[in-house]
Amino acid sequence: MAAEFEDLERMLKRLKRDFQQNVQPELKKHAHFISKSERERMKRAKAIRKLRRKLKKMTQAA
Repeated sequence: MAAEFEDLERMLKRLKRDFQQNVQPELKKHAHFISKSERERMKRAKAIRKLRRKLKKMTQAA
């Protein structure tokens, strides 16, 4: 996992970052039950936010 020269603090920092990016979101997802309709609504809302950000970025670049 870690190279010999890598110090303990750096390994710990890498482990924390990995936890925040991979494990924590999974735990949050499974914290409570979400119905299928609620998941779909959240998915649609996320897609809309993504599209709005993309449009905003395109209009600012022009």
